[in-house]
Amino acid sequence: MTSYAEVAAGSSDSRTTAHPIAALRAALIWPIVSLLVTGMWHFTVEAIWPDLRTLFVPAVLGPILLSYGAWAGYRTVMAGGGYVAAIVAGAILGLLPLMLDIVGFGLILGRGIDTGALAGIFGFSMVLFGSLLGAGFAVSRPSVAA
Repeated sequence: MTSYAEVAAGSSDSRTTAHPIAALRAALIWPIVSLLVTGMWHFTVEAIWPDLRTLFVPAVLGPILLSYGAWAGYRTVMAGGGYVAAIVAGAILGLLPLMLDIVGFGLILGRGIDTGALAGIFGFSMVLFGSLLGAGFAVSRPSVAA
């Protein structure tokens, strides 16, 4: 049985331990690419059709961002990182919606820095919460021997 300290550090029964940076790099490549494509598409369609902002509300965007965070958290643990590394992965990935909302929607589309920052903090939080969910699921999986 693996202790909680070993799981947090990146060790577990069924997974090999990787250097935290290597685990982050391996786990974050595709979530970052996918979230960039999603964010660019979201920004583009709202720039073309501004009325869509009434449809892109937290109840719609929250589950999407939560799933990106869960993907990153789960993949970080599966790549050999621990629970803490998965939280760091969620924080790194969460910077993307934060920057998109502040710069893209707040400044470029003229909705204001305060509005962009508030939406960005929401997006960052959803990704971070998702990484906690994904990492928790990954570290609580039974080992192959069990």
